[in-house]
Amino acid sequence: FRLERDVGDPRTSGAEQLVEQVFLGAMAPKVAKKPAAAGARDRSRSAPGGGKPGKALEGLSALVLGLERRPDRWKRCEDMLNKEVPWLKHEFFRATDGKADTIPDDEVAKTWNTKCNNFYGAYEDVLDKDGKILYTAAQFADPGVDYEFSPGERGCAHSHYRMWQKIAEGDSPVLILEDDVQLIFKRTTGRQATGRTFTARFELGMEEAIKRKAEVLYLGWSGHRAGNYKHHVPVRGRKNPLIRKAEYVWTTVAYVLWPAGAKKLLAASKPMDQPVDNFMAWECREGRLESYVLLDEGDKDDLWSGGIVTQLDFNGDSDIKKSDGGDQGDDPTEYLAKK
Repeated sequence: FRLERDVGDPRTSGAEQLVEQVFLGAMAPKVAKKPAAAGARDRSRSAPGGGKPGKALEGLSALVLGLERRPDRWKRCEDMLNKEVPWLKHEFFRATDGKADTIPDDEVAKTWNTKCNNFYGAYEDVLDKDGKILYTAAQFADPGVDYEFSPGERGCAHSHYRMWQKIAEGDSPVLILEDDVQLIFKRTTGRQATGRTFTARFELGMEEAIKRKAEVLYLGWSGHRAGNYKHHVPVRGRKNPLIRKAEYVWTTVAYVLWPAGAKKLLAASKPMDQPVDNFMAWECREGRLESYVLLDEGDKDDLWSGGIVTQLDFNGDSDIKKSDGGDQGDDPTEYLAKK
């Protein structure tokens, strides 16, 4: 993402130089651990950014998801967006508070089963406080272990459901951001990400996504996509240096959703029966959703996570407990449906 004027004619635009660079260069411990999370990248301050968007980003707007009781998170995010991407029209979207709001059972279920996620998460035996095995690793795969959604998980799922409803009513793609999104971080290349580099890379990725009639484009991601498929069969030939077909990726910190994709997700949510990132990932894995990930400059096939954004504090300041433990070190027994 940090765009350097060290390739080609120094008079070319940022986006043009990035094209040159691309083609020339080209839950708690013991439960569902993943090698690294997108939020693990370093963050730091940047000089004022901006960059002018091109045709592919023209008219794009963003919904920024956040809890009303966390105005501190909204202020940080709004200040960052105004500074780094002043061209991006954005508005606050009130999140469903899983601790206070009523969530219809026919929109988001109260429990979910680990069987689908098990193929990708590294589940292990879960023990009670006395060391007795409650569920073995094999049971997480078949028949799967039932968990109650944590209040934060269920509220998050319903928040995205409501945003899908809003997008389905329109005729243009919308950028969905969660309020812990971070545009400024140390990239895989070692360079600094800024609003200017975000805009340039985003423009190119959107051009590719539009060509391929994408329904979802993840700007930040962790998991499996073309280049490190686990279930899908790789396609021979030169890989796209900008976007890759998703197989099963976690995180919903930043993604573009087209109305066609929103309608498909709503149709499948009868009700939503997994945490929202698992749910979207499974719909893609099963071929029912045309999803892609956007690669940052330097994102290689052996990387677990990547993209042009990260999360501010993935393992710290979160209002969402992972019912199955996740990467955040939460208790994998607290929300078991049956103990």
